[in-house]
Amino acid sequence: MATNRTPDIDTVEKLLRRARRHGARGPELAQHLPALVDLLVPPNGASPRDRAAHAEQIIRKAIDTALDDPAKTAIKVLFGLAAGTRRTRVDYRRERAAGYLDITPGTFRRPHQEGAMILDIAFEIATTV
Repeated sequence: MATNRTPDIDTVEKLLRRARRHGARGPELAQHLPALVDLLVPPNGASPRDRAAHAEQIIRKAIDTALDDPAKTAIKVLFGLAAGTRRTRVDYRRERAAGYLDITPGTFRRPHQEGAMILDIAFEIATTV
C-alpha cells in the first residue's frame, strides 16, 4: 500500500468477514467490497479494477504467510480463491473448506476455526501492508 496510514486490524477483519459471501477475487472485490479495495490499495490514479486485482494479491499473500496447510487451503476455498470455487455459494465453499480440516461445516464456522483464521489474515495484512 502506497500510503503512510496503516489499516487497523478490526476494520480489516470486518471487511474480510464480508468477503466470505462473494469471495475475494478481484472482480468480486471490485463489485461487492470497494471499501476493502480502498483500504488495501487506496485510490492512487489506478483504475478500481486494477486496484481490486492488487487487493486480491495482498489477500492471497497474507493467507500464504499467515496460515499453514491445511488451514491455508481451507481459507482459500472459503474465499473462492481455490480452483473450482469462484462464484459458488458460501455454504458450498464452507463445506469444502471444512473437509480440508476434517471437521463439519458447523464446526468450521465457529469463531475458533474460521474466525481465528480470518483474524490471522487480518493481522498479517495490517502489519505488512
